[in-house]
Amino acid sequence: MLNLPFFESHNAGLNMWLWNAIYTNVFAVKSARLRAVIVELKLPALPPLAEETKTMAENIGYEVVATLIQKRKSVHHSYTIGPGRLDDLKKIVDDNDVDTVIFANPLSSSHVFKLTQHLGGDIRVIDRNLLILEVFDKRAFASEAKLQIRLAKLKYTLSWGREFIKLRGIMGEHLGWMGPGNYPYQEYYRASRNQISRIEKELDDIYKKKMIKRDRRRELGYPIVALAGYTQAGKTSYFNLVTHEEKNVGLGPFTTLGNVARRTQIPDNPAGEFILVDSIGFIEDMDPIILKAFHATLGELATADLMLLFVDVSDEKFSLERKVRACCQILREVDISSPTVICANKMDLLSETELDEALNLIHKYFLEEKIIPVSVKQELNLDLVLTEIGSRIKRPQAYHQPTPNHQSAYAKT
Repeated sequence: MLNLPFFESHNAGLNMWLWNAIYTNVFAVKSARLRAVIVELKLPALPPLAEETKTMAENIGYEVVATLIQKRKSVHHSYTIGPGRLDDLKKIVDDNDVDTVIFANPLSSSHVFKLTQHLGGDIRVIDRNLLILEVFDKRAFASEAKLQIRLAKLKYTLSWGREFIKLRGIMGEHLGWMGPGNYPYQEYYRASRNQISRIEKELDDIYKKKMIKRDRRRELGYPIVALAGYTQAGKTSYFNLVTHEEKNVGLGPFTTLGNVARRTQIPDNPAGEFILVDSIGFIEDMDPIILKAFHATLGELATADLMLLFVDVSDEKFSLERKVRACCQILREVDISSPTVICANKMDLLSETELDEALNLIHKYFLEEKIIPVSVKQELNLDLVLTEIGSRIKRPQAYHQPTPNHQSAYAKT
């Protein structure tokens, strides 16, 4: 049990100490090279996520020593996986000097801390959503992206304070205001809400500035073409090729976290100037809290004149369908209604028959959208994409689109 004599001091000191303690316990990475186990509860009719989770973990420096998968009809009420497999997990953790256990499934706060109790207080337990936020952390350089990541972390773990207090034995077994950790939890909750409110205000200011820039582009008569797609589908490679930029590619999932906009021109088309915007990649089963935190980034897609949605058709059929379905779902959740062209990338890796099958699969989910098979790496059919852009966008001398009354993009949850 922790000895905390300073609980008798001012609330402000308790407030900040407790908030920092919980936040650090959840997110702190204790060494440069962590040893991890990937765990997945495979439920009927749900896609497997262990391999994708393992790839993300290894990409940011985890050494994955084992993967444990259990098939069950339902989530265990205390541990997600069953008690027998939990004992197997503890043996793997103990035998392999494991620091972190990463679940491919989303975890509730009570599950996280019950698992931590069983595995040992020094073992860090996180789920796929928190791993995604860790990947974001590694990729984030712009202040906007860092703020969005911090906001997502705070909101996602807001309910975890009470469980942390129970786990660490803070306040002992006293009754009344000293009992079951209610008082320190309220202090933690208030500190978190204050942090959330401050970040939301900063991001709202950024969002307003983005809208001013967007409207300025429209006043100058530049149509906006936005790139979207599942992470690692090739959209940033396309952006580099068209704009002659050198943005990082090949670093793994979520190399791009913030929007990057460049003015570019369709060759041999004097009226073919437009703004090309590269944005964050999609991923399956991303928690709505994280999507909401990245509203300012994804909002660029909703206001575009045209969206190019990149799909990696070289994926196996099951994986391809999962990713296409995930793109559809995210586009609906973000309420994107921009005209869309599907760029079926990496066609060079498929036979003609395989490519036809992939295009037919995409067509099941995008009935009205035009699909253009391309290879960014081999520069195949990219002229067709530019021709399609030229036919879809029209650049008048200048026009003005009134900015609607601004509402907060970060409504309280």
